[in-house]
Amino acid sequence: MKKLAGVLVILLALGACSSEPEQSFKGKEYKLLQAQNNANITLGFASAENRYFGKIVNNYFGTYELNENKIKFGPAGSTMMMGPQSEMEAEQNFLQILPRIVSWHFVDKNLVLVTDNGQELGFEEIGTVKE
Repeated sequence: MKKLAGVLVILLALGACSSEPEQSFKGKEYKLLQAQNNANITLGFASAENRYFGKIVNNYFGTYELNENKIKFGPAGSTMMMGPQSEMEAEQNFLQILPRIVSWHFVDKNLVLVTDNGQELGFEEIGTVKE
């Protein structure tokens, strides 16, 4: 019985060592796939603090709370520049959706944010954050 327990402990330890590392979005920047009006919408996450930021027409920024795969974005602050109407519309709509995001997961390397009504927003990684 002791041998069996020892083998189980070894197998569990090996399993823990060989498991895939958990994916994280911290320290990375993403671009929204299939953005409204083909706008260039980015979203980045600071590596050390729970801060987010991005750019559409304006730069925007804020903080978020994280609990495993649950996420809650705080209110976004932003610059106040004007741009093309189609991009301004996409920006306004994205910033209204942001506080409704409730969870996240990855599909391959793409970050997927999920709203309270099940809408999924896919983001492609475009680089690491320069802090």
